[in-house]
Amino acid sequence: MPHTIALLPLVSRQAKNRGLSVLRDIRAAIFDMDGLLFDTESIARWAWQQALASHGYIMNDNFYNEFVGRDLSWRERILKQRYGNNFPFEAVKRQRIEIGDRRELQEGLPIKPGALNLLAKLSSLGIVVALATGTSRSRTIRRLSNAGILHYFTTIVTSEDVLQGKPAPDIYLEVSRRIHVAPMQCVVFEDSCVGIEAAFSAGMYPIMVPDIEQPSPEIRCLTYQVLDSLEQVSELLEERLEARS
Repeated sequence: MPHTIALLPLVSRQAKNRGLSVLRDIRAAIFDMDGLLFDTESIARWAWQQALASHGYIMNDNFYNEFVGRDLSWRERILKQRYGNNFPFEAVKRQRIEIGDRRELQEGLPIKPGALNLLAKLSSLGIVVALATGTSRSRTIRRLSNAGILHYFTTIVTSEDVLQGKPAPDIYLEVSRRIHVAPMQCVVFEDSCVGIEAAFSAGMYPIMVPDIEQPSPEIRCLTYQVLDSLEQVSELLEERLEARS
């Protein structure tokens, strides 16, 4: 991780000292999806555990934490490292998706507190809103559409659009390229440590709202704020609007 620290521009260090006043200067807000906008990680963890168990493998919660924020290629690699090259990844992945999606459609997918209000406020401020997720495009569109928030996102970039997933900066740099906004004018909302690393390496302003994974001291050094929920961001935006009036 130390090799990424040099990528943080001086102006970004100054912005961290100012806390979330950086929101006055940004032009774009980029969101992760799973675990940040939606409460998906508990279902995903359960589905992976069920699918693995049906093939005779065990995944405890600590092992699942290594999956958080990662794309499928990384997950395949880590599973084969643990269980051997003969591990039936494709079969387990298919089963995990089937049972996870079935439960998601039966129970619904809760939207995280503050997400709807924050998206509306950012749009009202004229800030470009984009999405960067390791989830497949088809499942991403389905989730956003079912939640009625698809229209907020100017651009959606998934792991299918880049060579390397998080913690590489590729997905965030691709968003920056598509929306024509410089990285230093982008704030990123993430729930995972690898997502924070990716946004930091891209030269953006990472803000972490932890879900099932808490930031280490090293990850905290890469963030501008660690917040309890997206509701806190909405409150800060309300203060910004009041200051303008």
